[in-house]
Amino acid sequence: MKASRVVVLLAVLAAWVLLPCAGEAREWIKQGEEKFQFYGGAFFPAFDTSLRVDNKTLGEGTDVNLEDDLNFDESETTFYVSGYWRFASRHRVGVGFFRFSRDAGATLNEQIQIGDEIFPVGAGINSEFDFNIIPVNYAYSFMKREKFELAGTVGLHWFNMTFKVKGNASLGTEDLDAEVKAKADAPLPLLGLKFDYFFTPRWTAGVLAEAFYLSASSDTFSFSGSLFNFRLSTEYWIWNNVGVGGAINYFNLNVDVKDDEWRGEFDYNYWGPQIYMVVRF
Repeated sequence: MKASRVVVLLAVLAAWVLLPCAGEAREWIKQGEEKFQFYGGAFFPAFDTSLRVDNKTLGEGTDVNLEDDLNFDESETTFYVSGYWRFASRHRVGVGFFRFSRDAGATLNEQIQIGDEIFPVGAGINSEFDFNIIPVNYAYSFMKREKFELAGTVGLHWFNMTFKVKGNASLGTEDLDAEVKAKADAPLPLLGLKFDYFFTPRWTAGVLAEAFYLSASSDTFSFSGSLFNFRLSTEYWIWNNVGVGGAINYFNLNVDVKDDEWRGEFDYNYWGPQIYMVVRF
């Protein structure tokens, strides 16, 4: 999502909630009594990404680190949106969207195998890596007090990942011009805890920890992996309905999958700060 679209969306939301009805005095919304809450902002993660694309004929592919071997940037700026609906005092459902779209060019220092292609030393490589996450969750607040709220969460992180490599090289009398593409998507279940502390009616802090491990297989599909997500945040409400926030987010996904579009392994880590606007009503 482009920065301009995020800014326009947040500006429209802020303007809508800040326009009071004629002659109406708005009562301050207490923490934990909001019905809807929306977030949007910028994320500045640092990455460490390793993967392997296997082939039934050639066997296991080469373990490739995108940042070290294929010259991907170790950090980038991206934008995200999320929100939740508190449909009862202790019950919330939420959804979000994160997108990481990265590309790079490199000259290989060693031979690598990706899928059904072998790229030799000296080959020019252009790579693309897209990773989308749609987290959907439900939270139940089993402890809710004036100064804090503690909830258990259950949900899915639906992820979609596409890795594409195009390489070319001159090998004596032969020229190499090859392209490989691997794709995977799956809903990954998550269990977690979320704790929010209310220092004042305007200033809050929170921590979220989620994790899962899953192993499943059938005649045509095999999948196993783990996911861990940790987020530490703080928010300050400038007005009744509009606030600003900052957070640190750490994410790790490690999966081993065998299906028609991807056979191999994927280890994805990122962490970094977030700044965002939050709107409630």
